[in-house]
Amino acid sequence: MEFGQIVAPTIKELFIERIEGMILSGTLKPGDRLPSERELAEQMKISKTIVHIGLEDLARMGFLEVTPRRGTVVADFAETGNLETLNAILRYNGGKLDRQMVVSIIELRSAVEGGALIRLGRRHTKEDLEELRAMHESYSEIAKHNPDVKTISDALARFHYRICTLSGNQLFPLIMNAFRGVGSVLWEDSARFWGADALLEQGRRILDFLEEGKGEAAADYLNSLFDHYLENMP
Repeated sequence: MEFGQIVAPTIKELFIERIEGMILSGTLKPGDRLPSERELAEQMKISKTIVHIGLEDLARMGFLEVTPRRGTVVADFAETGNLETLNAILRYNGGKLDRQMVVSIIELRSAVEGGALIRLGRRHTKEDLEELRAMHESYSEIAKHNPDVKTISDALARFHYRICTLSGNQLFPLIMNAFRGVGSVLWEDSARFWGADALLEQGRRILDFLEEGKGEAAADYLNSLFDHYLENMP
């Protein structure tokens, strides 16, 4: 067994986490003006260079707006944020997502993977289905011999990401991959919620729909699974 190196966060990372925490907790609200870089450096006992770089990173993440002569103000990250903002929220919540965020991510996945299933149902090749069937069989073996949640969720994610790739739409897999870090939380929750046997049957039904050229039916079936999960999620 190997133990990885423990790496302490840098002063810049600690500074960013402190400001993120104040914003996400509501201590700092949209429109609030931050002290100058010099004042922040003096109050927090760190260098002005670290403050400057940290504020730039926070602005890039959508938490702050830095405007000449106006200074630095807290932004409404719901409007200005991006994927980095979402990852910061996830870190702040200890790797957990609130229900509103879960619904939003599932709706995004429904749009992306649902579209991929429709395209794949219309234009799949024999080789496409053979590859997906092989992945499904591999997942079955994984579930039998290594049924821990992380292993099952990783195999499940690979199967569904591959559907997006095989659809032929170049953006579908990119969007799915962009949310891979956040999505891993939901994949693991899904594995716990459904269990390996149910997930195996779901994959089989999706493949049967695709083989029959019924991509729309596959997408509808996937959405019914999402609805059931949201209605019964812990």
